[in-house]
Amino acid sequence: MVHVSKIVLALLGLAALAPAQFRIEGSLGRHIQVGLQLGAQCAPPVCAPRDRDRDCDDRRSRRGRWETVCEQVWIDGYWHEEHVPARYGWICDPCGHRHWGIVEEAHCHRVYVPGHYETRQRRVWVRC
Repeated sequence: MVHVSKIVLALLGLAALAPAQFRIEGSLGRHIQVGLQLGAQCAPPVCAPRDRDRDCDDRRSRRGRWETVCEQVWIDGYWHEEHVPARYGWICDPCGHRHWGIVEEAHCHRVYVPGHYETRQRRVWVRC
């Protein structure tokens, strides 16, 4: 019985000798693609010059790359409400006896966060 790996290697060897191109592609999830190409480079998709911007998607032609771009973005000021939990501790009653109880009750505290710049990252497609 012939192993599958030997058959695959034989087919890849034949494809490398052939003048035509041979390409195997696979996708591992949403953002990861794996490909193997033997022979001549794949031609880009054919688009008429007048329709290039409208119909031809450069991301499909694989003639480009994703780049991460950092941008400064202005964030407006806003009120942030923080919950402050209750504080517990030893309390003396009027008779002088100590017992464990609430020193400060739980409450909400409003804090104003002033406007500021924030660095955000986004991915953009860059043609080669």
